[in-house]
Amino acid sequence: MRIKAIIVGVAGLLVGAWLMSVWSPQPTGQSLNWPVVAVAKRVGPSVVVVLNNRVDGSKEEMKGMGSGVVLDRQGDIVTNYHVVQNAHSLTVMLSTGQRFPARVVGVDPPTDLAVIRIDAKHLVPVTFTQSNNIEPGQLVVAIGNSLGLTHTVTVGVVSAKDRVMYRDGWEYHLIQTDAAINPGNSGGPLVNDQGQLIGINSSKIAQAGIEGIGFAIPSDTVKYVVGQLIHYGRVRRPWLGATLQPTQSRRLGLMIVSVAPQGPAALAGLKPGDLITSINGQAVHTLRDVVRVLERTAVGKQVRLGVLRGSQSMHINVQLQETPQAAPGAAASNPGA
Repeated sequence: MRIKAIIVGVAGLLVGAWLMSVWSPQPTGQSLNWPVVAVAKRVGPSVVVVLNNRVDGSKEEMKGMGSGVVLDRQGDIVTNYHVVQNAHSLTVMLSTGQRFPARVVGVDPPTDLAVIRIDAKHLVPVTFTQSNNIEPGQLVVAIGNSLGLTHTVTVGVVSAKDRVMYRDGWEYHLIQTDAAINPGNSGGPLVNDQGQLIGINSSKIAQAGIEGIGFAIPSDTVKYVVGQLIHYGRVRRPWLGATLQPTQSRRLGLMIVSVAPQGPAALAGLKPGDLITSINGQAVHTLRDVVRVLERTAVGKQVRLGVLRGSQSMHINVQLQETPQAAPGAAASNPGA
């Protein structure tokens, strides 16, 4: 009887263990099913630390720290302009801990973007996706050198798209997110649940009582700007060569206040007092309407303007030139010109 009782007891334990294994949550793999884990592993190797070094007296010291994202296997890295600004030298640290000196390929203060380059092998480029397709509420992940803690991963959602912000005289169109972005995150990636880049983290509103408001430069802007910086060392922006201002009745369009001598508008015969009613068939009522069209037009291409001169309506073709290099305040005062 004692042996029989032991056998029954052991059988009961085995059946109980089997039932527990069937009905209890499985410890292996369950917590790893959340997409952020895979995203962090996929994107992590593409994220770097950018050190801004400056000469202080007789020695060079690290004065600033930010993040960057590997663009290609040739060593091009995108970061924020303010991360590399005023640097005497730059150092990039990969996710492996390796350090490399970096040089500036080009900077673009109007978008707060810069491209730097290192001589390194086995780099892992990030994958881009169109930021125009994002929607408020979708999951996003930020990775960066937060407060000096390398490869910090934070999670949030897209809070809003195409937020217009103004800083240092420039107009920025940004993605708003509640993913934690702290000093050192600047220049790091904001990615979707597939690990695809939708933005470059740029700034955060840091005030008492305010949480969860961070901003990133949209990937569509990043892709265009870095392409220009790599090919030309600067962003070649189209220039109309006219100072415009809205009229009292927006339906009338924009009035030309002045034209630059030998600029595109002057060469096409446009005059102060002319009203621009459309560009390439699209009605324009604000300076932003003009900018949207010009942003999609390459330097050297023509645009067709609908013009009202007095009571006469006409169409005038204008061949765009490259925007002259100017101080930030002057350029931003009339972005559509």
